[in-house]
Amino acid sequence: MLEAPLTTYELTPTPLTQPFWDAARAGKLLVQQCNACAKKFFRPEIACPHCRSRDWEWVESNGRGKLYSFSVMHRAPSPAFKAPFIFAAVEMDEGWTLFSNLIGLEIEDAAIGMPLEVCFHKLSDDLTVPLFRPAAP
Repeated sequence: MLEAPLTTYELTPTPLTQPFWDAARAGKLLVQQCNACAKKFFRPEIACPHCRSRDWEWVESNGRGKLYSFSVMHRAPSPAFKAPFIFAAVEMDEGWTLFSNLIGLEIEDAAIGMPLEVCFHKLSDDLTVPLFRPAAP
């Protein structure tokens, strides 16, 4: 059964990313939403990648999506990770994509299109990361 692969990590949030990390620590997944074109986007940007508007806000995601693509990592990229683990692209129900890791399943059970839900892994008092597990039926 796959567990959280990241064992330790130090991160210094920027003013742009601080709300995302604060929400993750509180067990919430945030995404940026443009007030001009109404599209959601992630990775944090100062302007909407769809229309270039700087009029956006952080909104809470429902945390549900499906597995769009994945790769099984058999070698840890740094001592902070334990292998094997799954690096995944999750297509969120709300129309945006997030890269994360899958947990709570066997590697051979990962399948494109499978429903997923967010869960959170506390690495330290300052850092909690969003991960994904198979969605409850």
